[in-house]
Amino acid sequence: MATRGPAARRYAQAVLDIAKDNDTLDRWLNDLKVMSGVFGAPNVVTTLEDPKLTETDQKQVVEQLLQKGLVDDLAVNLLMLLLRRHRVASLPRILEIYQDLYNKEKGIIVADVTSAVPLDDANKQRVADQLSRITGKTIELRVHHDPRILGGLITRIGDELIDASVATRLAELSERLT
Repeated sequence: MATRGPAARRYAQAVLDIAKDNDTLDRWLNDLKVMSGVFGAPNVVTTLEDPKLTETDQKQVVEQLLQKGLVDDLAVNLLMLLLRRHRVASLPRILEIYQDLYNKEKGIIVADVTSAVPLDDANKQRVADQLSRITGKTIELRVHHDPRILGGLITRIGDELIDASVATRLAELSERLT
Protein backbone atom coordinates (compact mmCIF):
# COMPACT_ATOMS: atom_id res chain seq x y z
CA MET A 1 0.00 0.00 0.00
CA ALA A 2 1.55 3.28 -1.08
CA THR A 3 1.62 6.18 1.30
CA ARG A 4 -0.17 9.23 -0.03
CA GLY A 5 -0.02 12.86 1.03
CA PRO A 6 -0.09 13.37 4.76
CA ALA A 7 1.70 10.17 5.88
CA ALA A 8 4.55 10.56 3.37
CA ARG A 9 4.81 14.22 4.36
CA ARG A 10 5.06 13.26 8.05
CA TYR A 11 7.87 10.80 7.32
CA ALA A 12 9.71 13.34 5.17
CA GLN A 13 9.29 16.06 7.81
CA ALA A 14 10.56 13.72 10.54
CA VAL A 15 13.60 12.88 8.41
CA LEU A 16 14.23 16.59 7.82
CA ASP A 17 14.00 17.30 11.56
CA ILE A 18 16.51 14.53 12.33
CA ALA A 19 18.78 15.72 9.51
CA LYS A 20 18.71 19.30 10.78
CA ASP A 21 19.42 18.21 14.36
CA ASN A 22 22.42 16.15 13.22
CA ASP A 23 23.56 18.48 10.41
CA THR A 24 23.13 15.64 7.90
CA LEU A 25 20.75 17.16 5.33
CA ASP A 26 22.93 16.15 2.39
CA ARG A 27 23.57 12.65 3.71
CA TRP A 28 19.85 12.02 4.18
CA LEU A 29 19.11 13.25 0.67
CA ASN A 30 21.67 10.83 -0.73
CA ASP A 31 20.41 7.96 1.47
CA LEU A 32 16.79 8.53 0.45
CA LYS A 33 17.81 8.58 -3.22
CA VAL A 34 19.69 5.31 -2.85
CA MET A 35 16.89 3.61 -0.90
CA SER A 36 14.21 4.88 -3.27
CA GLY A 37 16.22 3.61 -6.23
CA VAL A 38 16.73 0.18 -4.68
CA PHE A 39 13.44 -0.33 -2.83
CA GLY A 40 11.02 1.89 -4.74
CA ALA A 41 10.39 -0.58 -7.58
CA PRO A 42 6.99 -2.31 -7.36
CA ASN A 43 8.44 -5.83 -7.65
CA VAL A 44 10.83 -5.19 -4.75
CA VAL A 45 8.02 -3.75 -2.64
CA THR A 46 5.84 -6.78 -3.35
CA THR A 47 8.67 -9.13 -2.38
CA LEU A 48 9.55 -7.25 0.81
CA GLU A 49 5.96 -6.85 1.96
CA ASP A 50 5.12 -10.51 1.39
CA PRO A 51 3.23 -11.62 4.54
CA LYS A 52 5.20 -14.91 4.53
CA LEU A 53 8.45 -13.04 5.20
CA THR A 54 9.42 -12.59 8.81
CA GLU A 55 11.07 -9.38 9.98
CA THR A 56 14.37 -11.30 10.09
CA ASP A 57 13.89 -12.37 6.46
CA GLN A 58 13.11 -8.80 5.47
CA LYS A 59 16.23 -7.56 7.23
CA GLN A 60 18.32 -10.15 5.36
CA VAL A 61 16.87 -9.01 2.03
CA VAL A 62 17.60 -5.39 2.94
CA GLU A 63 21.18 -6.27 3.90
CA GLN A 64 21.65 -8.17 0.62
CA LEU A 65 20.35 -5.26 -1.46
CA LEU A 66 22.15 -2.53 0.51
CA GLN A 67 25.89 -2.90 0.76
CA LYS A 68 27.23 -2.20 4.24
CA GLY A 69 27.88 1.51 4.67
CA LEU A 70 26.00 2.50 1.51
CA VAL A 71 23.44 4.34 3.65
CA ASP A 72 23.53 5.48 7.27
CA ASP A 73 22.16 3.20 10.00
CA LEU A 74 19.38 5.72 10.73
CA ALA A 75 18.25 5.43 7.11
CA VAL A 76 18.18 1.64 7.45
CA ASN A 77 16.08 2.10 10.60
CA LEU A 78 13.63 4.23 8.61
CA LEU A 79 13.47 1.54 5.95
CA MET A 80 12.77 -1.15 8.54
CA LEU A 81 10.04 1.03 10.08
CA LEU A 82 8.45 1.45 6.65
CA LEU A 83 8.65 -2.32 6.18
CA ARG A 84 6.91 -3.02 9.48
CA ARG A 85 4.16 -0.56 8.54
CA HIS A 86 3.88 -1.86 4.95
CA ARG A 87 4.85 1.50 3.51
CA VAL A 88 8.01 0.79 1.55
CA ALA A 89 6.17 1.81 -1.62
CA SER A 90 6.08 5.34 -0.20
CA LEU A 91 9.87 5.81 -0.47
CA PRO A 92 9.76 7.66 -3.83
CA ARG A 93 7.09 10.05 -2.48
CA ILE A 94 9.02 10.55 0.78
CA LEU A 95 12.11 11.36 -1.28
CA GLU A 96 10.16 13.82 -3.43
CA ILE A 97 8.76 15.65 -0.39
CA TYR A 98 12.12 15.58 1.41
CA GLN A 99 13.77 17.05 -1.73
CA ASP A 100 11.26 19.93 -1.66
CA LEU A 101 11.84 20.52 2.07
CA TYR A 102 15.61 20.27 1.56
CA ASN A 103 15.47 22.83 -1.26
CA LYS A 104 13.49 25.25 0.91
CA GLU A 105 15.93 24.75 3.79
CA LYS A 106 18.92 25.42 1.52
CA GLY A 107 17.29 28.29 -0.41
CA ILE A 108 17.26 26.35 -3.68
CA ILE A 109 14.55 26.78 -6.27
CA VAL A 110 14.01 24.46 -9.22
CA ALA A 111 13.78 25.95 -12.68
CA ASP A 112 12.53 23.89 -15.61
CA VAL A 113 14.29 25.16 -18.72
CA THR A 114 13.34 24.04 -22.22
CA SER A 115 15.68 24.72 -25.12
CA ALA A 116 15.56 23.91 -28.82
CA VAL A 117 18.96 22.23 -28.70
CA PRO A 118 20.70 20.39 -25.86
CA LEU A 119 22.62 22.79 -23.62
CA ASP A 120 26.25 22.09 -22.81
CA ASP A 121 27.51 22.52 -19.25
CA ALA A 122 28.78 26.06 -19.85
CA ASN A 123 25.40 27.21 -21.16
CA LYS A 124 23.57 25.47 -18.31
CA GLN A 125 25.79 27.31 -15.85
CA ARG A 126 25.16 30.63 -17.62
CA VAL A 127 21.39 30.10 -17.49
CA ALA A 128 21.56 29.07 -13.81
CA ASP A 129 23.70 32.10 -12.95
CA GLN A 130 21.36 34.50 -14.76
CA LEU A 131 18.27 33.01 -13.08
CA SER A 132 20.07 33.15 -9.75
CA ARG A 133 20.74 36.88 -10.24
CA ILE A 134 17.09 37.46 -11.14
CA THR A 135 15.65 35.50 -8.21
CA GLY A 136 18.34 36.00 -5.60
CA LYS A 137 18.22 32.25 -4.89
CA THR A 138 20.33 29.24 -5.74
CA ILE A 139 18.95 27.61 -8.87
CA GLU A 140 18.73 23.92 -9.64
CA LEU A 141 18.10 23.44 -13.34
CA ARG A 142 16.02 20.69 -14.89
CA VAL A 143 16.79 20.98 -18.58
CA HIS A 144 14.45 19.73 -21.30
CA HIS A 145 14.94 19.63 -25.05
CA ASP A 146 12.17 20.50 -27.52
CA PRO A 147 13.14 21.37 -31.11
CA ARG A 148 9.64 22.79 -31.75
CA ILE A 149 10.55 26.02 -29.94
CA LEU A 150 13.11 26.65 -32.73
CA GLY A 151 15.47 28.66 -30.50
CA GLY A 152 15.68 30.58 -27.26
CA LEU A 153 14.45 29.26 -23.92
CA ILE A 154 11.25 28.67 -22.02
CA THR A 155 11.74 28.80 -18.26
CA ARG A 156 9.27 27.85 -15.55
CA ILE A 157 10.03 28.67 -11.91
CA GLY A 158 7.12 27.66 -9.74
CA ASP A 159 4.05 29.34 -11.25
CA GLU A 160 6.04 31.86 -13.27
CA LEU A 161 6.69 31.24 -16.97
CA ILE A 162 9.28 33.13 -19.00
CA ASP A 163 8.82 32.34 -22.68
CA ALA A 164 11.73 33.67 -24.72
CA SER A 165 11.41 31.11 -27.49
CA VAL A 166 11.77 31.90 -31.18
CA ALA A 167 8.50 30.07 -31.91
CA THR A 168 6.58 32.40 -29.59
CA ARG A 169 8.28 35.48 -31.02
CA LEU A 170 7.41 34.37 -34.56
CA ALA A 171 3.79 33.72 -33.56
CA GLU A 172 3.58 37.19 -31.99
CA LEU A 173 5.12 38.77 -35.10
CA SER A 174 2.71 36.86 -37.36
CA GLU A 175 -0.23 38.02 -35.25
CA ARG A 176 0.90 41.65 -35.50
CA LEU A 177 1.35 41.44 -39.26
CA THR A 178 -2.12 39.99 -39.91
